[in-house]
Amino acid sequence: MIKRWKVLVVEDEDTIRTLLSDLLTDEGYEVLEARNGYEALDLLKYEIPDIILLDCEMPKMDGYETIKRIRENTYWVNIPVIFLTVRSSEQDQVRGIELGAEDYIVKPFNKNILLAKIKILLKRKELTTNINPLTKLPGNLLIQEEIEKRLLRDSDFVLLYIDLNNFKAYNDYYGFARGDEVIKFTAEIIKDVESLYGEKEDLIGHIGGDDFVVITSSKNYQIIAEEIIKNFDKEIKKFYDAKDLERGYITTQNREGKTQDFPIMTISIVAVSSAKTRIVDYYDLSQKAASLKKYAKQMGKSVFLEERRKE
Repeated sequence: MIKRWKVLVVEDEDTIRTLLSDLLTDEGYEVLEARNGYEALDLLKYEIPDIILLDCEMPKMDGYETIKRIRENTYWVNIPVIFLTVRSSEQDQVRGIELGAEDYIVKPFNKNILLAKIKILLKRKELTTNINPLTKLPGNLLIQEEIEKRLLRDSDFVLLYIDLNNFKAYNDYYGFARGDEVIKFTAEIIKDVESLYGEKEDLIGHIGGDDFVVITSSKNYQIIAEEIIKNFDKEIKKFYDAKDLERGYITTQNREGKTQDFPIMTISIVAVSSAKTRIVDYYDLSQKAASLKKYAKQMGKSVFLEERRKE
């Protein structure tokens, strides 16, 4: 499956934003748009782009403050940023680079140069983002390569897809720093359990956010899933304040911006086995796991579900 790169365009001028969006869409990119820094930061809570084109001169929050906040967040820190600006002085360019911008383009820009710089940064990112910076676990590219390798060998394996329930609410309520601790804690649980019940050639991967995978040839995959759930449910409460534990929930805004009560985090694990269901390719496996995960998350508790359908 060919990856479609995702570009976030942050630009307050409608004409320029539309021009960039059309140009990038014609080149095959998926384009996200924001009119200022606040909109960009809000969008980043739900979408993680592969690269950001960031205007320096914007109302409400300019590009310099926006990139400063982006670089302070663990999930966003490695997203390449290209500054777009009418300022051409060396001082302005140095300021942007010091704040973490990978490149700097002065308006009016040459579209071919812009596209070339985007391609260079995305290629560089592809080569350097195989390991998740927070958990030090293999990321998407290595996960995909491992799955495709096993499919080509026609070897039996099980994909365990692991996802936290109500993590976003926790992250919003307690902040990114405490959210990062939960992610690292979850990774450690998975590694500890896998070391006890897995096989030497198994792979533990961190897709991003609160999504993990285990690719295992072990016949103990159900035990692996159940032990992860048991350990997670036992230890997750230590990440909550006493008053919230006593209530049994936290109160914050949902994705629609409405106030909602969210119970203590739980964990969903689903399994798709190449021995029990026909898997065409990596994309097909991803779809099967995503569909099963969606069902699991509706149960409102920690749960392990397995794909059992023959095709």
